[in-house]
Amino acid sequence: MDVPGALLEQVDVNEKTPTGEKKSASMLGYLPGKHVAADVPYVKTLPWIGAPEANEKVAQAQFIEAESHFEHKKYHEARTSYEKAADYLPDSALHEDALFMIAETHFFDDNYPEAFRAYETLLTSYKRSRHMDAAVNRQFLIGQYWKNRHQKDPDFILTPNLTDKTRPFNDLQGSALRAFEKVRLNHPTGQLADDSLMATASTNFLRKRYEDADYHYTLVRREYPNSEHQYQAHLLGIQAKIRRYQGPQYDGTCLNEAKELIEQTLRQFQKMSVEDRSRLEKLHAQVQSNLARRDYEVGYFYANKGFNDAARFYYGRVIDKFSHTGMAQKAREQLTELEGEPSVPAPRFVWLSSLFPDVREDPLVLNREPEPDTDSQ
Repeated sequence: MDVPGALLEQVDVNEKTPTGEKKSASMLGYLPGKHVAADVPYVKTLPWIGAPEANEKVAQAQFIEAESHFEHKKYHEARTSYEKAADYLPDSALHEDALFMIAETHFFDDNYPEAFRAYETLLTSYKRSRHMDAAVNRQFLIGQYWKNRHQKDPDFILTPNLTDKTRPFNDLQGSALRAFEKVRLNHPTGQLADDSLMATASTNFLRKRYEDADYHYTLVRREYPNSEHQYQAHLLGIQAKIRRYQGPQYDGTCLNEAKELIEQTLRQFQKMSVEDRSRLEKLHAQVQSNLARRDYEVGYFYANKGFNDAARFYYGRVIDKFSHTGMAQKAREQLTELEGEPSVPAPRFVWLSSLFPDVREDPLVLNREPEPDTDSQ
């Protein structure tokens, strides 16, 4: 990483006074009494210690020292110096660089959970950081690593990890999904936004969470029309929709969506291979057959209950919309059997309703005064 021009003016933290003694903390710009334990991790968060006063020269010196450590792969020492540099010059270009390099020290030290959190700290502190692309790329790589590790060596969500610093404490696959989500949220217009969506969708597909997979494939198709993943998002989106379908007794919306998506794919990708086109056409026929079966089953249900008009409607829809399927012939046979049958079933408990007269008296009539008897006058 290039050193900013402001870092050219250096301060020697080991500088001595003219009398030969080493300069005290106050002489180097430290607040008196505030950095007695400056090297203790997280000590700056203690209220009685606090952060040091801003000092550009000391920050520059610490940054240059950190760069030297980083170059020699002394990541712990580099991180300590970067943290000090960030403390001495908050809300500055140097502070932004230091936050990025702190994350880099964790990344190259193979401590991926801490690296991911450190990159997130940078992107939270600087929404338009000049390190955005690099930081998001690192987060994506970490998510991919966690995803591949889980596929190779699946772990239970609650199994704790106490030895491998490349992995989170638990829930390896869930951590990968959260990493992909952060990549897209941190840089929705970046080059990896569509990649993160595809990775999320594919992970959910492998977990058999087809509704979530379908949702993310849809996002790729809708929000990133120029993505290189468009073709795969169409093909896998079709599979996700089909696998969401639970049978003719359940809602058929996902089947209708699959049918429309197959037709759209065939129109949109004219240059697909002959094999893919043949597979899609067969899949389209299967979806049509399942839709026909669903309507037939609904009609059969109503026929068994005696609601013959409703049954006729669904049988007729099978014949009209899916005449090329085998279910159409069965629907015609069922319509023949229903000829002459009543529209609705006979009312139950007729004997009970016959005990009560079907008279609904008008309360206005009941309250009206009787008319005079003119015949008796």
